[in-house]
Amino acid sequence: MADDDEEENDRRVTRRSNSECRDIAASTKSYYRIVRLWPVNIGRILRSGKIRTLRGEKTLIYEVVTDDVLGNIDAKTELVDGSIKITAKKSVDSQAGWGADRARMTLAHELGHAVMHATAGAIDNRATGAAGATTLSKINASESAEHQAKVFASAFLIDDERAAELASPIEISTEFVVSLAAGEICYERIQQERERTATVARIIEANNKFQSLMGKTQEKKKYLQMICIACKCQTLLPLGTKVGCETCGYVGDNPENGDPSDGS
Repeated sequence: MADDDEEENDRRVTRRSNSECRDIAASTKSYYRIVRLWPVNIGRILRSGKIRTLRGEKTLIYEVVTDDVLGNIDAKTELVDGSIKITAKKSVDSQAGWGADRARMTLAHELGHAVMHATAGAIDNRATGAAGATTLSKINASESAEHQAKVFASAFLIDDERAAELASPIEISTEFVVSLAAGEICYERIQQERERTATVARIIEANNKFQSLMGKTQEKKKYLQMICIACKCQTLLPLGTKVGCETCGYVGDNPENGDPSDGS
């Protein structure tokens, strides 16, 4: 489907970071008592009759209809008389039951809408054949309902701890029965988090060595008064003529020595 059509199925919602969406997905998995269980039986969850949204626990209605009823959308989510209602095409429900990765992602995507976005008068849906990003998500992903639901779906179906043990996006896709695109995004994020952790460790080690050379005690770290331009935390440590952030791994020139740079 063209981006213009996909754009019509997106809307602006409360700003949430990818990390916040993943945390919400983790909380939802805990609610359904499927923490560290996979592949997730998304059909059984949608038929559980209950859901905990960001606005409290509600009745969950899952309705499967013939494909012609929904036309060019695979599934939709709405608030009906105080209950959350998710409607899906029969073909999508059947394919998800057979283990089709895209259908499973579609239903998890709608569950994300149900948990985070279902409000009176609003209908969220996933168009048949929708792929890629909407215009809104490209401009402002943190306020895009579709982007948030996409992040939620991936986090709900994939266990990060297990995914970190796998060697490739294909292995992640196979292990959790998700699309290869979802496997690639997860794999890349895990690699980035590993590099960030390693960078923070290098910063701490470099700071310890620098402080030792300067003859200063290591009893208590003394952070600089300025905040990190990357994560806004006051956890900058001096690294000679540069500074390093113990929180996010940012490394840049020390502003006290001249104009700050974007990093190095």
